Amino acid sequence: MKKIRKAVCSLLLFAAFLMTVFPALTVSAAGTGSVNNMNVVFVLDGSGSMYTTDKDQLRFEALELFLGLSTETGNYMGAVVFDDQIILKQEMQPIQGKADKSELSGKVRKAVSKGDTDIGSAVLEAVRMLKQSGSPDLPSAIILLSDGNTDLPKDRTGAKLAESEHRKAAAIDYARQKEISIHSVCLNANGKAKKEELQEISDATGGTCVEVKKAKDLKDVFNQFYNIIYSTKTTNLVDTKIPKSGELKVPFTIPVIGVKEANIIINTLNPDTTYNLFHPQGYGYTRAELDQMVIRAKTFTVIKIEKPEPGEWELVVRGARRDQVKIDMVYNTDLSLNLEKKEKQTNGQKVLWELSVQAANEGEAVTNEKVYKQYPFWAVVTDPSTGDTKKLELSADGAKSVAEFETEGYGKYKVQAFCEIDDMKVRSNALTVQKANTLPEWKNHPVVIEKKTHLFSKSLYTVDLNTLATDAEDSSLDFQIVDSGFGEEEVFIEDGSKLKVKIKSCGSGSLTVAAVDQAGAASQVQIEIRTSSITGIIVISMILAILLIAFVLCIPIIRSYLAVVRGTIQILTYGEEGTDMPVTFDGEKGRMILARQLHPSQDIGIRLEKCYLTAGEKNSCIYFVSTDGYYSDQDAGQKKKKICIRAGMEVNISSDMDFANGMRIVYMPYQQ
Repeated sequence: MKKIRKAVCSLLLFAAFLMTVFPALTVSAAGTGSVNNMNVVFVLDGSGSMYTTDKDQLRFEALELFLGLSTETGNYMGAVVFDDQIILKQEMQPIQGKADKSELSGKVRKAVSKGDTDIGSAVLEAVRMLKQSGSPDLPSAIILLSDGNTDLPKDRTGAKLAESEHRKAAAIDYARQKEISIHSVCLNANGKAKKEELQEISDATGGTCVEVKKAKDLKDVFNQFYNIIYSTKTTNLVDTKIPKSGELKVPFTIPVIGVKEANIIINTLNPDTTYNLFHPQGYGYTRAELDQMVIRAKTFTVIKIEKPEPGEWELVVRGARRDQVKIDMVYNTDLSLNLEKKEKQTNGQKVLWELSVQAANEGEAVTNEKVYKQYPFWAVVTDPSTGDTKKLELSADGAKSVAEFETEGYGKYKVQAFCEIDDMKVRSNALTVQKANTLPEWKNHPVVIEKKTHLFSKSLYTVDLNTLATDAEDSSLDFQIVDSGFGEEEVFIEDGSKLKVKIKSCGSGSLTVAAVDQAGAASQVQIEIRTSSITGIIVISMILAILLIAFVLCIPIIRSYLAVVRGTIQILTYGEEGTDMPVTFDGEKGRMILARQLHPSQDIGIRLEKCYLTAGEKNSCIYFVSTDGYYSDQDAGQKKKKICIRAGMEVNISSDMDFANGMRIVYMPYQQ
């Protein structure tokens, strides 16, 4: 009994420390699901050493506290218990009430083993469970508990260790892609554990890693993880001794909105301690009613109040005089903010905007004006081009809060609203604000350029595109070739608006040109170039005959210098669903359309039918050419339509700067 008393006192001190270190967290207004619903997998070490480092099995108390705090419905949870193998694999399933929580906890408790430790395989199994059976509408997290690092002493060849490391790397890679945070606990009770492996896993996935020396502290760490994962806060209501009267009254307040569930955590040493709960209307709950609300464990009791009435509540604890009692409160919220914008007034380049914010509680709009008057609402306006921010205080206006701000020109601004309600800092959706703008207009659709040529006509023909397109806001436009049936040296744009055509060599064909205004708005038109010669059929025939003879005579030379890809090309495509098998093929004459070579199993963000490979200079490189333009890891964040792939180098090409999907190309020329 003395040992237990000592352990619980230390636990209370550690919990008090956590309350001071971890402040209120921000609640994000999720587009789908609830802010207090998640996919969570518990990955617990069941190796033989755990019988020494956690002989009282307090890790199960920590798990039960986490389950007790979670909402009665809406969560998807699963568990993996491991040693050097997977001992228990409890697939993801919806948690609906105390029965489901008890069933999950019971299965974890019964999973026993005395093997070694393979962390990589366990984490990969957890990631697989989230991928295959987690709810796609909910964010995901993993809680990993171990008393050491990967340890496989029976692996004489090192093959199993290498496989474990490979699985760990694969799990981290997928967790990053799907924004799955892995929060880990290193139980270093014997001083032999190495935190580095767990720290690396958490750091790589944006999670938190905590090292504890005693198993009794696990409960508080799981409480901390609950706060982080569910964006809530633990508030200490009281930490004292029962007075001489034997009755301790603990008042607490439920705010007017935002609380979906209130969890009262009672820690006391005396199992005979009793308690009662009183509603703001003055009545108390019966023993039968409390039994429906209570989750009990060896070291704590949780009273869960669902949809609590706002107002002043009271918990009465009855027990032996001078018994130590610590009571905390954690509430689950389903509070969100919806931000809207409206262009209120325009004066030249200046625009006056109105921002309005409305709160929603459990999906229903909050229309009580007192809420918007009682609590602070504000917005932050960010200029992405400079990083400068400006805070706007919002004022109550009926069933919402509003503010005005002014912009000048066509700059884009990010706007997001916030509200703080009793330590809950709620964040709205983000909006982009930009002055309204009309699209440029082309005078003709399509634009037709007809030109007759003869032996003495100029070879370069120029068209001022500003004479072909107009814009209501801008006197001059910028023009870009979007797609072209001509070579880049035959038809091109100079100085932003001058279309240059090598009229004698380009022949007839078409290209697509976009007119872009200062705000970035663009409209496209097809330009048809039609050329004809008046030299005569005889002259043309003679020229053709001369060209044919010259061509025949030069065939040996042309063959040796013709733009042919002389080498092997390997392309590997990747995306959200993983990496496809690499495709290898030899070069061929002319353009190699990628849609004829590649058939990825997933969307890689690249229009393959609009991309092709072509030869480079002296067989030392090839070029990736596209009509849209893409990013490569060798062009410092610049989007290009023509990307050089040098011999022997790996070049990643993607439609986004994060390279979340795309392709990797390697070109190996034949040996001369």
